[in-house]
Amino acid sequence: MSSKKVTFSRQIKDELSRVPCEKDCCQRAELAAAIFGAGQFVSQQQDGFKSIILATAHSASAARLSALSQERYGDGPEWQASRELVSLTFSSVKVIEAIRNDLASVFGFTFSERKSLHLNCPQPCCRQAVLRAWYLTCGSISEPASGYHLELSMRRPEAARSAIALLAELDIKAGIVSRHGHDVVYIKEGQYIADFLLLTGAHLSLLDFESLRVEKEMRNSVNRMVNCDNANTQRLADTAARQIELIRRISQALGLVRLPEDLRVTAEIRLENPDLSIKELGEQMQPPLGKSGMNHRLKRLERLAAELLQTEGGDGHGH
Repeated sequence: MSSKKVTFSRQIKDELSRVPCEKDCCQRAELAAAIFGAGQFVSQQQDGFKSIILATAHSASAARLSALSQERYGDGPEWQASRELVSLTFSSVKVIEAIRNDLASVFGFTFSERKSLHLNCPQPCCRQAVLRAWYLTCGSISEPASGYHLELSMRRPEAARSAIALLAELDIKAGIVSRHGHDVVYIKEGQYIADFLLLTGAHLSLLDFESLRVEKEMRNSVNRMVNCDNANTQRLADTAARQIELIRRISQALGLVRLPEDLRVTAEIRLENPDLSIKELGEQMQPPLGKSGMNHRLKRLERLAAELLQTEGGDGHGH
């Protein structure tokens, strides 16, 4: 029985879910970013929300967030697993209050105002934690062999704007689009995706991505060269066919003796060697001609042959 192939998107999440997060500042940043980007605030009360639900299809991410919550807040969320999703419900009054403080501290976000005022992540390790949390809870990426496209599908527009701002500070070019009620932050260029993977700490996946990217770009380069060679070959074949047809019409209508000596010899060499390149034709001449000289003589032959046919009314039937 064959096992299901792990997607590259899943591979990244598997790796990121194993990255250590031991510093208090990073735990705060990662939990706040996950809830800010993907958390659903429900059961509104006068001063906030009774519970926060965070759903994910990646069970290792859910386990990671649950463990971080237990370590930072002293209490973990309630688990509810279905066939496709794992839902984490934060309902402890103490935990909700701690989350409220972390959201305000890291993002300037409050339940009442519902807007992001700032992004307070000066440390590189905390920025890595924020990006890692967003990818684990909101992220996906296309298979590198087919194209370059990474997305963060945010539950709220404030989180999407914060992501765009942070990525801009990190010199990563990203765009934003609204889709199915979510604001989706996307990165489309291979180098920027590589930078994102590096910043999140997905180093093994980055190596795989870069390897696939080099292979793909090399394959594309080879295909361009082959297509160019094929086009050149076809162009040379078309030119040779046109020259031979013109020479044969001259031979039938007027006779090659009407041509100047150097062009008569050129015409005979061309007729005798329909498959040779211009360079190879030049080597057949006595004395040999270079590619440029042979090309010049063939062009003279074409012009003169066309003029002779026009003057004599030669169409391949008369003398």
